[in-house]
Amino acid sequence: MLLVSWNVEDLRRHDLPGVLAELGDPDVLCLQEVRVRDADHEARQALERALPGYACGMSLNRDMQNARFRGGRSYGVATFVKEELAPSFRVLPWDREGRIVVATLADVVVVNLYAVNGTSKPYLDPSSGEVHGTRFDFKRAFQRLLAREIAPYAERVVAIGDWNVSQAKIDIHPRLRTEEPHAVARRELAEIAAELDLVDVFRARNPDARAYTWFNRRARGLDAARVDFALVGRALLPRVTDAEVLALREGSDHAPITLRLD
Repeated sequence: MLLVSWNVEDLRRHDLPGVLAELGDPDVLCLQEVRVRDADHEARQALERALPGYACGMSLNRDMQNARFRGGRSYGVATFVKEELAPSFRVLPWDREGRIVVATLADVVVVNLYAVNGTSKPYLDPSSGEVHGTRFDFKRAFQRLLAREIAPYAERVVAIGDWNVSQAKIDIHPRLRTEEPHAVARRELAEIAAELDLVDVFRARNPDARAYTWFNRRARGLDAARVDFALVGRALLPRVTDAEVLALREGSDHAPITLRLD
């Protein structure tokens, strides 16, 4: 089974059927930052029908307090799974920004995620609009809620997507931000992975490789990081036959990643 994950930065920039063929006709395609509004019914229907032969599950932005820019077309994730795999999809009630969709297959649960980017910008209560800390605080809360969701099926999970965090010095150039609050979110994610016995597949298979999935297109020199990766339950590791970072593609500042399961 071939899984591909890619932060497309805006789905409207891409010919999805053409992209699918170029990515090797994956069984599961996880897209982040599709930028489709939850309330745009025609756009939702177009997304569902975009790939014949695939079932589509999506989680789109419903939070107009924190994600009003781009006219509310912020974030959004979509997972396409070949119909023959008979997937069932689920979105999480606390995910108002459209960041997680869960696809359950026969013996694997694929969690497609677009994690929160921590900043000092205020985080507003989605209902009242009151300030509840910062986006840094929200990022940490997001990681804890995600861990609580994954815990019951951690041994058979593939949590894949844009995590918006680099895990170690080898994953970033020119430098890893070790100052707070960046470091605390990184440390807490590492603790969650250890508690749930989740493994970064690419790093496990390529301990010394330098590969980046996000590139700062405005930088004069190399400014890049590996923030897209798959955490899988350790029990699934023997079934992993390949994990790669592909070349950067036109229309996005992220490169796709792949994962093959026997």
